Amino acid sequence: MKKTFTKVFADKNLPFIELRYSNSNAHYKKHFHSTFSIGVNKEGISTYTNSDKEYILDKNMISIMNPNAVHSCNSCSEIINEYYMLYIDKDWCKNIQKSINSEVEEFVHVNEHILKDDKFYIEFLNLCEQLFSEISYNDKEDELINFFIKFFSLYIKEDSIEVVDAKFEKIVAYLDENYKDNISLDELAKMFELNPFYIIRLFKSQMNLTPHSYLLNVKINRAKELLKKSYSIVDTALECGFFDQSHFHKNFLKIVATTPKEYRLNFVQ
Repeated sequence: MKKTFTKVFADKNLPFIELRYSNSNAHYKKHFHSTFSIGVNKEGISTYTNSDKEYILDKNMISIMNPNAVHSCNSCSEIINEYYMLYIDKDWCKNIQKSINSEVEEFVHVNEHILKDDKFYIEFLNLCEQLFSEISYNDKEDELINFFIKFFSLYIKEDSIEVVDAKFEKIVAYLDENYKDNISLDELAKMFELNPFYIIRLFKSQMNLTPHSYLLNVKINRAKELLKKSYSIVDTALECGFFDQSHFHKNFLKIVATTPKEYRLNFVQ
């Protein structure tokens, strides 16, 4: 019999989420959470009930639970369920929703109990793996922001009004000048006396990027310049403020679609 396990991710720097990764065929009574919650089966099939409606939860499906929705999710096959459940603070979700549409004042309930979408299923699995990985909490926060902007945009009409603020150019200039530092969203918010979610909304409106994604792009553009000048990969990673070569390699590949080594070889004579 496969050994059962439960792993929980929680981080004081990301107090608005908790992620559970478990395999179990235990059956749960109907219950509710004060958080907004979503989950997937990595292995196995479940009978999922939500608000007296019953579904079969299989791969490529995401279960969705609004705050205080009465639900249960129990295995209905001989395969031991292996699943992720992510619990997210309702107010954090509301602020992400507000970055999509400025008219949002209270958390907007999602009007579906299941999302059947191969792409979102894979993206959610990747998000969960990133949260359990050794990347920085800034990177994890950015992964969460990017995922949930895309997720909630399925259910909330995007605001067409451009957000304009004189501080935007100052923030961009600061990030351009201090790209070596791994500046957090909270640090930016304190420095420029703005709400962190307003900064997200501002960058989304002006660049369709999060502030952290913008900073990573600045780092990678500088890295490309150094690699063209035959800097070593190690020195380039350090010069651009990456934690280590792995962190550099992953982000370079994601943005440039080639590895730092392959890119550098094009310019080394």
